Amino acid sequence: MHKRYTTTDGAQRNQEADYWREVISEALFNLQVAFNDDGAVRGQLDQWDLAPASLSLLVSGGLDCKRLRQHCDKEERQLLLTVPVQGDVEFSQLGRTTRCAPGQFVLELSEEPYEFGCGQDSTMWVLKVPVSAVKARIGEPRRFCARQYDGSQGVGRLFHDYLQLVTQHCELGHSHQLLSMMGTHLIDLLSLSLQQHPDALQSEQSAVRDAHLVRIEAYVRRHLSDPELSPGTIAEGCGISPRYLHLLFKDTGEPVSQWIRGLRLQFAHEALNRADRSTSVAQIAYAAGFGDHAKFTHAFSRKFGHAPSELLRAARAK
Repeated sequence: MHKRYTTTDGAQRNQEADYWREVISEALFNLQVAFNDDGAVRGQLDQWDLAPASLSLLVSGGLDCKRLRQHCDKEERQLLLTVPVQGDVEFSQLGRTTRCAPGQFVLELSEEPYEFGCGQDSTMWVLKVPVSAVKARIGEPRRFCARQYDGSQGVGRLFHDYLQLVTQHCELGHSHQLLSMMGTHLIDLLSLSLQQHPDALQSEQSAVRDAHLVRIEAYVRRHLSDPELSPGTIAEGCGISPRYLHLLFKDTGEPVSQWIRGLRLQFAHEALNRADRSTSVAQIAYAAGFGDHAKFTHAFSRKFGHAPSELLRAARAK
């Protein structure tokens, strides 16, 4: 689904600034927005639903944005990934400040205050992703926020190039299921590119730990449909002891079994978003490794706030 907003839509003369603040806050995060265009507010925002992600193209004059403490903690944890196309952006959060130029990108966390500024005539892509989707792939993403990432080499280049490809296909009227699949691929590539950042590994010990966790995650994803998947089978399949497996997860603050359950639910949520009319909730539940349909529905509803059947109906209606 494609939505387009401009500063002249739904706003009477001399009310463009208030309208544009509302559009930006609803499409991205709730923000305090100031304009540095000497009173002339102009811009356009296009938004596409790539559930579980959303992608926006923001073309605007200069902006200075602040996410205040009262704006935080009122919604599901989300991440914004900002990719400048024209003009630099400056971003501060968690005591870190970075400047991001075209060809680079920066990550913003919804639950902490931040400041964001861009100069005149700025254009940027903004990918909005639930924290749960990234956390299921690389763990807690907080350490990756407010850092500059290079989109010109390595996996960052692959992510940046695929983002450009997705933006071209967003205009072609593809089905919701295909757009959702592209959104999932974007999250996969984003997660891989974040893992390549030097700050992802902070010591030799953490490098060994992270290498084990990457191998464990790959094993679990390959066997996610197996309802018998357990810490014991994972440890055996990865050639480590169950004790060491639990020790690896100690610093994450999440037990292995809870992490597996979270992966299953996230997999199911993404699969429901791109399901076609021939796919049932039961099929997706079993593919995610849930042998009991009722328990799956209960766990899914508790995590996401709605039943899986509701999400499936909404996806089919798009």
